[in-house]
Amino acid sequence: MPLFQRNICSYGILILPAKLDISRNALCLESDLPMINNTPSRALTGVAGLVESYGHDPDRIARRVGLAPSALYRPDLFIEGGVFNDYLEEAALVCGDRFFSLKLAPIQGWHLLGPVWQLIRRAKTVGEVLRTIAAHLESYASTISSPLVEDERGITISLEARWDPKWGRGLNTSRVQVVELACAIFMHEMRRLLGTNWRAEQVQFRHSAPENPRPLYRVFGDRLSFNQDANAIRISKADCERTIAVMADRPTFAAQYETPADLQWNIPFVLEADRAIRLLLNRGEASLDRVAVSLGISPRTLQHKLRQSDTTYQSLFDIARIDLALEYLNDSDLNVLAVSERVGFTDAAAFSRFFKKHLKMSPREYSKRIRQGAA
Repeated sequence: MPLFQRNICSYGILILPAKLDISRNALCLESDLPMINNTPSRALTGVAGLVESYGHDPDRIARRVGLAPSALYRPDLFIEGGVFNDYLEEAALVCGDRFFSLKLAPIQGWHLLGPVWQLIRRAKTVGEVLRTIAAHLESYASTISSPLVEDERGITISLEARWDPKWGRGLNTSRVQVVELACAIFMHEMRRLLGTNWRAEQVQFRHSAPENPRPLYRVFGDRLSFNQDANAIRISKADCERTIAVMADRPTFAAQYETPADLQWNIPFVLEADRAIRLLLNRGEASLDRVAVSLGISPRTLQHKLRQSDTTYQSLFDIARIDLALEYLNDSDLNVLAVSERVGFTDAAAFSRFFKKHLKMSPREYSKRIRQGAA
């Protein structure tokens, strides 16, 4: 049973109109938009020391992925989200530790979210904490987004790695490390609020289980599943309603000008439409009409508002399908037929034609190149 259900109350996915293509050595999302460095370098807090504990040079890894080594030691810089993802993946490979991000998570925490942390500290209940994170996480960095679904059973919050077309080429195609880091930080912080024995009702990952999943079970509990339709954590209604004590402040390493007042509550409509598409896609209900209903507007109004944002429903729908297909093909054990169904195709041949149209190769060819380390 998927964690995401029909009732949509979600925040924080970044999507921009883009043309997708494959280069010889790296996946490239082409865009006419300029590159933007919008992930604070404090997201790398503790990384250098952890890499050194394995006997390796963190600066050398930084240069390999195109990161200025100074970003490892200064919290006041901005880096590309794709480079942040690359560093975590490369560090895990160099250090020979599939669970590198699980080691990093206790060193980091929500306090690194800067002004978002100050909003979190104002929350009176666990549910308010979750809604605050969902509303503002992407104002901190576009590397991770957090769509949220609330129903009578509680709250499901998803922590997703999203690709911004402005990032361009990347060294690594996997998103496993950044996803597990975000989810592990979430688990550690929830235990600060609810006690060390707290367990989520359910945790699921899109990626496949590692050969030895025990370290993941120790962090996330025994209600953990892989090859699922989202990277998501479900919190029970009872836990969401629990009141919490005022959280002690921690150093945020944020610039002085970064304050809660700088955060924007209003989310561009194109992002709302994208969230609705992605949340409905796995259930085969991401049609124009269904997306419009979930947003509380008519299909005609949906199309009009998207045109005002210089995009269309079909453009958002196609980009969401490609983005999710790439994540499944890169990180999960699902075969091409299963992936095609997850992204809304009833015919694997139609999915293959769609994939090849945008990426100039079939899903099977892409999977083969991933396995050979050539994509």
